[in-house]
Amino acid sequence: MVGAAFQAVDATDLALAALRFSVTHTVVTSTASTRQRLTDLAGRGATERARAQHRAAQALDTAVVALATSAVVDRMVDAQLERVLRPLVRGILDDVLSMLEQEPDRIQALVRGQRDTMVDELIGRIRSGATAGDEAVDRLTARVLHREPL
Repeated sequence: MVGAAFQAVDATDLALAALRFSVTHTVVTSTASTRQRLTDLAGRGATERARAQHRAAQALDTAVVALATSAVVDRMVDAQLERVLRPLVRGILDDVLSMLEQEPDRIQALVRGQRDTMVDELIGRIRSGATAGDEAVDRLTARVLHREPL
């Protein structure tokens, strides 16, 4: 009878161990499966977020282009420019003409300074072009005559 009791205890221990293993194995498998699903969902969410941001940017670009090329916006801008710019230009032009009338020497000096600056810039461009041309001729001559360039 004592032997049967020990066998019953051993059988119970074995059954409990098997039950613990199956429960633990199921939980571990379920946890791994759940983690994989969550990882997959997170990846899908990131992909969809990127797609949505790209679509939103495209939609915004399209809307901005449509708005910028709209006839209504053109008319609004023209009306505002007409309202603001024309009186401003008239006022400035009147001021410039009156200054030119009152102080011609000041305006002439300004025009001379502009002319001198333009001439200096033109001479600089001609010189740099001539230098580049000289260098190109030197390279060509050296290549034809098989010499080292200077």
